[in-house]
Amino acid sequence: MLKKDKNQEIIEAILNGQNTRVLNHLYQSALPQIMKYICLNNGDEDEAKDIFQDAVVSLFTTVRLGKFEQGKDVNGFLYFVSRNLWINRIKRRNKQLDISKMQMPPLEESHLAVIITKEKEDLIEQFMSKVGDKCKQILKYVIYDNLSMKEVAQKMNFAGETVAKSTHYRCKQKLMELVENDGTMINFLKNELR
Repeated sequence: MLKKDKNQEIIEAILNGQNTRVLNHLYQSALPQIMKYICLNNGDEDEAKDIFQDAVVSLFTTVRLGKFEQGKDVNGFLYFVSRNLWINRIKRRNKQLDISKMQMPPLEESHLAVIITKEKEDLIEQFMSKVGDKCKQILKYVIYDNLSMKEVAQKMNFAGETVAKSTHYRCKQKLMELVENDGTMINFLKNELR
């Protein structure tokens, strides 16, 4: 596959039914990064291959339904979907694994990680800007700063921890409603807010 038109060529090959060609390319280009991520986060190679196959099915479905956005990186899409599938599998297992501490490959190792991080930040900021300044601040304290409700109450000058909890809950619900009504990367943001 040509380097400069790689993503468009993959999309066209999927639409033209050249599945073997696409799969061979994706197994070489995308699987190693996904396997590395899953193996670093309590998985093994078989689980990584299983998750990757599910992500490929998602890619093919998205492309065939005409929902794959032109200009998006195919490997980035597969990595994003695989990451979310893996996080959901871990949650289903009820492992006591702190997902926020899951290891990511160093950014210099992966241009893809830089793209995903930037898209993630832009998407989160887009939704956070719609919830209002007070909610935005509370959510940032809880999500990014990992503050307790007691600390949030102090920083926001609330009467107490209970007020902070109920306000946080309402803000989180408001954000979730915006996300669900928008439809953009719903699964990603739901995973980030849990």
